This record gives sequence, C-alpha cells and structure tokens, in this order.
Amino acid sequence: MFKTKPWRYALFILAGLISLAAQAETRQVEDAMGKQVTVPAQPQRIVTLGEVDLDVTLALGITPLGTTDGRGQAAPPRYLEQRLTEQTRSLGLLANPNLETLLELEPDLILTGPVTPEQLAILNEIAPTAVSYTQGEPWRDSTRRVANILNREAEGEQLLERYEERAAQGRERLKAHQGESISIVRWNPKGPAFMLRDSFASTIARDLGLVRPPQQQQPGPTHSMPLSLESLDVLDADWLVIGTLAPVGEAVDALRQAEKTPMYQQLGAIKNGHFQAVDGSVWTSSFGPLAAWQVIEDIEALILGSDQTEVAQASQ
Repeated sequence: MFKTKPWRYALFILAGLISLAAQAETRQVEDAMGKQVTVPAQPQRIVTLGEVDLDVTLALGITPLGTTDGRGQAAPPRYLEQRLTEQTRSLGLLANPNLETLLELEPDLILTGPVTPEQLAILNEIAPTAVSYTQGEPWRDSTRRVANILNREAEGEQLLERYEERAAQGRERLKAHQGESISIVRWNPKGPAFMLRDSFASTIARDLGLVRPPQQQQPGPTHSMPLSLESLDVLDADWLVIGTLAPVGEAVDALRQAEKTPMYQQLGAIKNGHFQAVDGSVWTSSFGPLAAWQVIEDIEALILGSDQTEVAQASQ
C-alpha cells in the first residue's frame, strides 16, 4: 500500500502518543477484520483512506480532514468531489497515501479499506485505525459498520431507509421496464470489461427491477477480464452504460476509437439509442449510499429519457 523509511517510525510513535493523550473518552468497535478497536467516542479529526470510507462519511454529514484520490484518478472520486471543502487535504494515491501529510493532520481516527497487518500497524502508530470493509461484502453492511465506528448508528440506519424509499420510487417509475437487461461496462486502456453479477452497481440495478444480460451472469463483485473488439457482442443488452474511471486519458481515448468500429456500432443498445456514458468511479469502483443514489438517478435518466425521446419521435 505504501512505503516508509526507518527514521519516520519515531514520528509515528510520537504521533500515536499525542493521539492517545487527546482521547478522553473511547469506545470499543469491531472492524471489518473482526478485531476490537478502541476509537474516540466522538471522533473530531477523521481521515478516510478509501472511497467507501469517504462516501459513507460524507453521507453521514461529516467532512474528513484528509482523503486519498479516487481509483485511477488524480483527485477524489468525481461524484464526491463537490461535497468536499478546501480544508480537506489530499493524501495522494489510494494505494500509497502520503504519511507525512497524514501525520501533519493529527487525526484522532483513520478509516481504511483492506490493508496488510504491517500497513495497519504503521497507521495505528499515527491514530486509531479501523478497517471499514472487506472486498465483495454487501454495501449496506459496510455502511452500517462505518456508521458504528463513527458512533452514528441511528444516522446510518436512516441512510439505508432513505435508500430503500428511493429504490421503491425508482421501481415505480420504471415499472414498464421491469425485467429488462442492463449491461454495465468499464472501459479500460486495454479494452472493455463488464461488471460481474454481484458488483455494486448490479445490486442497485436489481433493486430497480432490472437484470444483467445472460452473457454477464458470472458471479463476483469485480469485473471480467478485458474483452477484444471482436467480442463486443458480449456487451449488448436492452440498455448499456459505459464508464471510465477518469474523464480523460488512455481509457477515454480507447473508447473513442472503439466507437468508430462496426462491431461497436452494431450493438443493439447503440443502434436503439439505449446507451449512456456514466462516471466509472460510481458505477465500477466505489460503493456506498451516495454512489447508490447516483446509480439510481443515472438509470432513470437513461431509461426515462429514452422513453420521452421515443414518444416525441412517434408524435412527429
């Protein structure tokens, strides 16, 4: 995850002592690794080292002191960036946070995704550190865990209740499209990959009454191997969304080249106008309540917008 130098360990120990002295009231919580962690009862200086931590923390109305960049991006995830303030410091790469900046922030709580025991030990020298999620677990479980670590259990349940209400509203709006298929694609520099059946965005689409196409039913929370342009028919469905992690760069250039090919243009969803570009950091990288609401809004915009276009064309 990150590298350090021997001389920094003294700083880590000193920062840990300062942090412990500042914690007048503490409580025990269980993190995603099943470990009991002593955290401040009311943390005030929170740092998030993962996209999920950042999503849930912001959804709970808390702005962290520092956070890492989104996966494949040079800034926080695009869908969350507008919710941050100028006071939120950048800690650099998701997989390699800047430890010196982290020390300067003097956090009283660090939230992180899965890390090695050695990495976790270093972080704990700076401040109490809780692992917030495990790869592939249901996003609702991660949301509840982060809310518990932050001592905001009631607010966390309210977030999930609001999501259920919003999903029910979405199903009603899309009632004429129940059972239709949606293809969820991440375009990489090496080509497209589809998100697997149990990925985050797949679960949101399922909550709205949509299904994944038969050729995209492989189990798992991540994505397929990159496909060749000759295999683009695997991406077809009633509806198609395509995301890249960053708005510019090699992945976007590769997508633009593919759009010119006959294989791409012959996809049914493309010919029918049933496709939409989406933020890959929402659809194919992060998860959490804010990402869930964004996926719902994107699906409604795609399908209901297409319905309105088709009605207008039919009346001409």
